Amino acid sequence: MPVCSRCQASDIECRYVRSRRGMRSKQDTPPSPIFSHAVPLFDVDAFSNWLSNTPLPPDLDAGEALFQSLSTPQTLDVPSLSDDTMIWREPEQQLSTPDVAYDPMIQLYYQNFHRSHPLLVPRKALASPLLEKIPVYILSIMRYIGAHYYPDPAFKEEFRQSAYMVVADSTISDGFKVQGMLLLAIVEHAHGQDDSAHQMMQTAINLALDLGIHRSSFAIENSASNFMMEESWCRTFWELYVVDGLLATVRNRISFRLYRQKTDVRLPCPEDIYNSGSAVVPIKQTLDELERSWNLGQQNCPSSFAYRVHAVRSLGKVIDVNHSLEMDLEEHVQIVDARLASTLMRLPSSQGSGYDSSNFDEQLFQAEMITYVGMIYLHHPRSSMRFASFDCQTSCVRLRAERESNAVSTALDLHSQKFLRAADQLSNLVTLPNPIKYRTPFFTCGLAMCIVVHTAACLATPTAHKGESLKARIQLAVGGLNVLGKVWPLARTVRQQMVDMYQEVGLR
Repeated sequence: MPVCSRCQASDIECRYVRSRRGMRSKQDTPPSPIFSHAVPLFDVDAFSNWLSNTPLPPDLDAGEALFQSLSTPQTLDVPSLSDDTMIWREPEQQLSTPDVAYDPMIQLYYQNFHRSHPLLVPRKALASPLLEKIPVYILSIMRYIGAHYYPDPAFKEEFRQSAYMVVADSTISDGFKVQGMLLLAIVEHAHGQDDSAHQMMQTAINLALDLGIHRSSFAIENSASNFMMEESWCRTFWELYVVDGLLATVRNRISFRLYRQKTDVRLPCPEDIYNSGSAVVPIKQTLDELERSWNLGQQNCPSSFAYRVHAVRSLGKVIDVNHSLEMDLEEHVQIVDARLASTLMRLPSSQGSGYDSSNFDEQLFQAEMITYVGMIYLHHPRSSMRFASFDCQTSCVRLRAERESNAVSTALDLHSQKFLRAADQLSNLVTLPNPIKYRTPFFTCGLAMCIVVHTAACLATPTAHKGESLKARIQLAVGGLNVLGKVWPLARTVRQQMVDMYQEVGLR
């Protein structure tokens, strides 16, 4: 009975599953991996050991991190798995043991995706009695998302059927279904299925409002006095809020439904408190209370997730201004512009202390990304640089650029300068020291917007020096899309569209 290093280090009993090679007759056939009957679960000591013990990237300066991100494969270096290393268990059998916390696909979910969209309970909760409350379909969705980070791109299809079970089951109507549909909406967007993502989000929002998730009483009544569960329900509403705002922006639609939804749900607590399962309940703060404190100049934000919510709140104000029918909007534009600039000045560094990637805060990263996106959307319609035409009927931004003899200008107006500067800062986020594969799939749209803006600026800027600088930024964003494309199909599609557009307008 060998003992794996993970169990040895944790001083726990090693659960070893014997190989079944030679234990069945030739007439026996292995169970079929059809997910209406069975769900795959690996039991590979070396693989699990690798997942648990592989450290995050070492300290890097910005340049080294950039070259590492763009030049190294952003997938796991995992050996191929033989028949001996895979067993099939019924879902009920999996839920009866805390080993589900060590399921390789679920580990991949927490290590790669959860930090960007942390609404589900922490991984630690899966090794506690709280596991009994988690439905099978939530675990299936986690496995499906985690499988996107497995080296074989076809592997995730093995998990798709069971992951989407909750969508087709009309008998399920609870908060967990809201969580599942929200996660699947993000995945649908990341696959380029924009209409499906929108419809799934609207269904999830409708169910959430019917259940009362937008009221603080829901989290209390459905948590069984468990802090992690209560916090998860609060995060479910605010993740709905964030994703609703992001999808409304990339679709260029006035469909940010939750922007005006009244709610008394407290803002999420700090990530370290949530992930530790601490029994110490942090000070509760609502979005209205946060807004009032910011208006008074007080720096009193409860968590990095709350900064992200505040950034999306500002994005909602941009959507409002851009779809307003009032004649004179300049004053409103200046107010929103000041709010966006103030947000950036108040944001803590997402890099933590120095360039230690283990301290990198994905929530602060997104808050910064969302704020730059808001600046671009606010100033572009009012700029003189009209080469960029945003068409968001698909999941991302496209450019219709035309060379016009009277359109080239040696000087850019103030609005053009502001959204070009925002695009510069947005593209700089690619150089941060944490691997790009950890980024939210919505970073795809941000990078596409950078390429659109910088390509338009190349056409409007006659100086060779400035043109070379812009082209370098375009190449940087294309490199970022290339890395994201190893995980998400939308990034691959958008990257090719951006390259084609770049070549169409005659740039080399």
